Amino acid sequence: MNRSLVAGLLLGAMPMVALAANDHPAAPMKAPHQKPLTEQDLRAEANASQRTESAEAIIERFRAGLGNSNPRIAVFWNRAFNDQVSDWASQRQVVVSEQGSLHGSIPDGNVNLDGKARGAAQVETRGARRSAPMAPAFDLQAGLVSQLTRAGATIVDRDAIMRITDNALENGDFSRLSPDQARLEMRALSQHADYLMELSQVAGNEFTIRVLNVTNGAIQAMVSSNGVPPATDADRRWIATDRGFEKRERQVSLRDVGQELALQTLAEL
Repeated sequence: MNRSLVAGLLLGAMPMVALAANDHPAAPMKAPHQKPLTEQDLRAEANASQRTESAEAIIERFRAGLGNSNPRIAVFWNRAFNDQVSDWASQRQVVVSEQGSLHGSIPDGNVNLDGKARGAAQVETRGARRSAPMAPAFDLQAGLVSQLTRAGATIVDRDAIMRITDNALENGDFSRLSPDQARLEMRALSQHADYLMELSQVAGNEFTIRVLNVTNGAIQAMVSSNGVPPATDADRRWIATDRGFEKRERQVSLRDVGQELALQTLAEL
């Protein structure tokens, strides 16, 4: 009889236990475990390509936007296009003012003569010519120029257009004073280029590019990139070693980096 009573009590308590078990919100699901980043992961992320579109698609779209034009692009290699408008800088200014008047009479009536004069003198100094900044490696320049030319642009050399512009200002006797380099540079750009591209190597594998419209100063494109092209199946090869066949990635050359920087710039343009 005692066993029957205990069994009856247990059966009566079961609904209450079930109700208590369901009388609270479900526990939240735990987020899946994430693998912590390692130095190797960060290195792989830094060396990953930043381009997803194919080179052919970028060039085709750029050419379609050109129409019949053939844009001329001047490239500044690690050279800033800043706000310095002249080689000369003023350190002191002297202003002299004079004012006088003259009163007199003539037989036909009175005459009054007033005169004013003002003169100014400004002392200027010319800064020493700075040495040219270190340009990126020749292979990188060649890759960028070849890719831009392939897309339909004409690349002009800064030094060449400055000398051409200066020579056009000569009358043949070469008696002019030494020209203002900053103003000559701007005149050369306005006459021989449509766009100015500044390419700066800010670190060993980091580049910044800015493209300006020479006519109105509009910023056409800004790019920050490591210059790494997307990997393809052809870049992964099996190499025979003393430990058997091993998969090796093809080393990215400086010419590849130059071409990739040009493609990413064209994509922005």
